[in-house]
Amino acid sequence: MALFRILLHVSFLCFLSDEVLAIVGRNDSSSPSSFSSSSSLLFGVRRDGQQHHITSQRVRKDEDKEEKWRKGEREKEEEDLWVKRADGHNNTVVLAQVGGEATFTCYTHHLADEMVTWLRRADDQLLTVGQQVYASEDRFTATHSTHNKAWELWVKDVELSDAGHYECQITTHPPVTFHFTLKVTQAEAVVKGPSEVHIEEGSTLALDCEVRGAASPPVYIFWYHNATMVNYGRHNSLQVNHGNYSSSLVVARVRPSHAGTYTCEPHLATPANITVHVVTSQRPAAMQHGRKQADGGGLSCRQPYFSVVVVGLLLCVMEPLLLK
Repeated sequence: MALFRILLHVSFLCFLSDEVLAIVGRNDSSSPSSFSSSSSLLFGVRRDGQQHHITSQRVRKDEDKEEKWRKGEREKEEEDLWVKRADGHNNTVVLAQVGGEATFTCYTHHLADEMVTWLRRADDQLLTVGQQVYASEDRFTATHSTHNKAWELWVKDVELSDAGHYECQITTHPPVTFHFTLKVTQAEAVVKGPSEVHIEEGSTLALDCEVRGAASPPVYIFWYHNATMVNYGRHNSLQVNHGNYSSSLVVARVRPSHAGTYTCEPHLATPANITVHVVTSQRPAAMQHGRKQADGGGLSCRQPYFSVVVVGLLLCVMEPLLLK
């Protein structure tokens, strides 16, 4: 009887193992979560929390992989688009003025840390390779910003002859070239109105100066009166006002001392001059001298009449004496 019971238990265990293998075969044999779930169902052990944790980790890993793949695809598309644009007819205009600075910026966002070469097409001159300068003048400087992934070419003390086409060549495969056009202007100051002004003493003098052809607002605009700067002097009757590209000088009550030459001199611009004449209430000495000459000429013209009058007066006085 005991032997019969043992055989019965062994048969039941064999049957149970066959069922387990059948269930595992129907599910994903490579998935440990499936086996755990099946085992839990068979043996009555609930592992819902552990199963949810394993599933969440697997989902997150799949999502991370998919996000990385999508990010890589986007970067590749952006890089292809960037290279296509670079190979096209790209051209950036840079504006500078004589005596100032010009800056060319070449971005390499979607490329590795490649070497950049700057060229000037007017004379096919090699300016820089990396940060090494090959230009014959020391006015050129190349800098590299790893944070912004940008290469810059600086030109100081800009001259009119610097105008023209420049190239930024990146040593990729195939090479990528960016084109730049430098336009150089000569800034100048212009004082509105005639070059000479006549104003009466006690009136208000207003001079307006405008800066034309400047690439950016001038750092300063100085006013000079007979070679003396008046911007910061202690002149109660004189006031200077500034704008971005303009400046004005106002004299509230003009005096003879305000006469002379006024100069508007902006930074990096050709100055402009204006001459002010102050007309006083008294007649000028030259005018007085001219009037005296005119009066003297009038008397000389009337000398015969004056002689007749004098002779007549003498006859009237001496007539009684002659009758005696």
